[in-house]
Amino acid sequence: MADPMLFKLDEQSRCGGKLDYPCGSMLPGVGKQAPLCEERCDSGIGSMSEKDEDVLREIQELSLADKPEAALCWKDFVSEDGDTFLHLAIIHTASDIVLEILKNTRVGDQYLSQQNNLKQTPMHLAVITQQPEVLKALLWAGGDLRLGDINGNSPLHIACEMNLDSCVMIIRDFCTRHDIQNLMDSKNYNGLTCLQLAVKSRLHQMVKYLTLLGADINAQESSSGRTALHLAVEEQDPEMVSLLVQSGADPNVRMYNDCTPYHLTLGRDNSRIQTQLLSVTDPSLCIIREEEQMWESESPDWDVPFSYDDCAIGGHRLRC
Repeated sequence: MADPMLFKLDEQSRCGGKLDYPCGSMLPGVGKQAPLCEERCDSGIGSMSEKDEDVLREIQELSLADKPEAALCWKDFVSEDGDTFLHLAIIHTASDIVLEILKNTRVGDQYLSQQNNLKQTPMHLAVITQQPEVLKALLWAGGDLRLGDINGNSPLHIACEMNLDSCVMIIRDFCTRHDIQNLMDSKNYNGLTCLQLAVKSRLHQMVKYLTLLGADINAQESSSGRTALHLAVEEQDPEMVSLLVQSGADPNVRMYNDCTPYHLTLGRDNSRIQTQLLSVTDPSLCIIREEEQMWESESPDWDVPFSYDDCAIGGHRLRC
């Protein structure tokens, strides 16, 4: 018989704080530091309403073996944030409760991949809260790794951006080569792959690991066609540029506006990156032709070939 106190959450775990997943940045002290998003990404932490507490007290009295008809009630529970009890158990790092829930859930049950209001599945939360063993248990129970959160990030995207190599390895061990390739090549709603997120976060070891795992190093993000090498130049990270070139990145891939990574070094401070890329880029691509320039002029003092004579403020015409 299951423990009657199955769903009793540790009082100390009901903290009033927030669990912030820094969108597009890293956890404090890991990789590149960037300001956290204002958007709330903490799911149900510290946000259980009085109604939720009443349901929790009812759940605490359940005996799953003796009352199978009542045992289904906990699966129907959804908080105001869209969190199930499985979400909440993971948020509160109550791994014993997570395991009990999994014991009483069929393998592959849709409940295991249910998404909250931020489109996070239990596996997203297991990664964000850095619980690799819970992630492994969810995978063996039949959780779906392909679902994206509100930003289109899969659990693998988040693990790569947060530099959680243990979670990445668990996902790798669970997936077939074809599945892990598809996950690495999938793009979030910003058009970025797992490798590109790691590059933007300056995670050299994670980038090296992903390239060895078979990530497409020359994949182009959706907005402007930048590759990982373009992004490394924008981040002004010479070590990342060297790592990518040594790992097989193509310096001749052009963005949608025909810019190579070398072109992005022009006007930027790091001359080391410019020297690196100049030596490996096709010389014919390094030339900026005048006819391709957006503005052409014979002198810096370019005169507008027309003038405006109808400028007015508050109904009064300006004198030019």
